[in-house]
Amino acid sequence: MAPKKKMSAEEAAVRKALAAVQADTGIEQARKIIDTGVTPQASTPSKISDIDTSTALGKKAAEVIGGMQSFVDTKTPELVQKYEALGYAYNPNTGAVTPKSPTDQQQQQQQQSDIDKNTRNAFAILKQVFSQYGLDDLSSVIETLMKEGYEPEEATLALKTDSRYNKAYITRFRGNELRRSAGLNVLTEAEYLTLEDNYTKTLKSYGLQNYFGLDKTTKQSAIADIIGADISAVEFADRVSTAVDRVKMADSATKNAFQQFYGIGEADLVQYYLDPKKALVNLKEKATAAEIGGAAIGQGLPATMISAEDLAKFGINREQAQVGYATIAEELPTASKLGQIYSQEGITYGQSEAEQATFKGLASAKRKKQKLVSSEEASFQGSSGTGLGQGALSTQYLRRGSSGGQF
Repeated sequence: MAPKKKMSAEEAAVRKALAAVQADTGIEQARKIIDTGVTPQASTPSKISDIDTSTALGKKAAEVIGGMQSFVDTKTPELVQKYEALGYAYNPNTGAVTPKSPTDQQQQQQQQSDIDKNTRNAFAILKQVFSQYGLDDLSSVIETLMKEGYEPEEATLALKTDSRYNKAYITRFRGNELRRSAGLNVLTEAEYLTLEDNYTKTLKSYGLQNYFGLDKTTKQSAIADIIGADISAVEFADRVSTAVDRVKMADSATKNAFQQFYGIGEADLVQYYLDPKKALVNLKEKATAAEIGGAAIGQGLPATMISAEDLAKFGINREQAQVGYATIAEELPTASKLGQIYSQEGITYGQSEAEQATFKGLASAKRKKQKLVSSEEASFQGSSGTGLGQGALSTQYLRRGSSGGQF
């Protein structure tokens, strides 16, 4: 007889481990009872389907087998894992235990390694993305979510919506929260950042790069108010241009008119025009009113907000105002004095009538002007026919030479 081959220490250790697995679970005994339908009380082997449950013994057997089945179902996954840890494959249907090939083990390990590597890479990208948002301080939170078993997509959602993790994100994109509260659609992160960049470029082009402050957080918070008010990059640029080009950089008369009308000095103009609560159309109208008022002041005439805004609404612009007030300034002194002379005839003519006639072409104002001219001409003709005696010159104008033809 050939001598029995002696087991190696490694093989002996594996056998001992396998025996421990089986002893630890008791699953082999349960599996055999289920397979044969035999219970400790049964005298003859039979199949499970052959058990007569009408007898007390049959009922007991079915009860025992049911309990064993439940035990097997519960313990099988655990047993599979224990065998796999030893490098064996366990078949829960047959109870067979077979060694796993090195290739299988390596494949499984490689697969697990790939999963870990892919997960790490995905979370590294996630960190990079949030870093671009200016949220570098979320790195530790992202690490925590990865360790807790979150998938990258789940982690991203948690960082945006989960109250345990989203405080930094909500603060960074506060403009979106304002939009949501106002019933507006929220912007994607890319759209939001692009809008911030456009605002900054506009301010920089006017030398106002530090308008929202020097601190990054302060800037982002101020810009959030603009984004929350749904002010586009185009409108933002229009507001800044109106404030700077049309008012701040205008002549002193226009700036004085704006100060007089609205109580806003040069230093506060941009802030006034970037106030999201003020509609751009009204802000532009105020700029036009200031330009009209400035044109009047530039000719030495008084300017009022009511009159300037009225002309702005009528459609008068800066160039028209400058031409019109130049004409009014030339004729108004004569017209006003003639109006005083003929006031007893119900003819009055001042700056208001001159503005209505010049800018609006108002017929009633034009008639007043024409009536003054006619009255002056009639007075001149009457006095010239009576000689130069006392009373012959009805007005001081006629004493100096009639102005009727000049006005």
